[in-house]
Amino acid sequence: MTTTTGGGTPGTDPGLDDVFSNTVRLRLCAYLSGCEEADFQAVQDYCGLTQPTLSKNVTVLADRGYVAVAKVASGRYTRTRLRLTDDGRVALDGHVAALQAIVGQARAQHDA
Repeated sequence: MTTTTGGGTPGTDPGLDDVFSNTVRLRLCAYLSGCEEADFQAVQDYCGLTQPTLSKNVTVLADRGYVAVAKVASGRYTRTRLRLTDDGRVALDGHVAALQAIVGQARAQHDA
């Protein structure tokens, strides 16, 4: 499936974002969409991932500008906090809306 984040071209689905074709990144952003920010460990536990796998996917999302990463001093330790950015929220909402439209069109086709 070819994906875009804009008006689309023939053969593409406008609104779908290829970064969310990876279910880990979709799940991660969905989790972050429900809170202001989250501790890296909480996201890791929720997603059921190893630290390296989560870190790799967070890097992809951060490079895209969808997730902000902050290091926060917490006693003797530094904690990593994750936050879905405004761009990330718009992209996630657009992706979900595009998926809903695809399902709606398919159901309408069967009802016709």
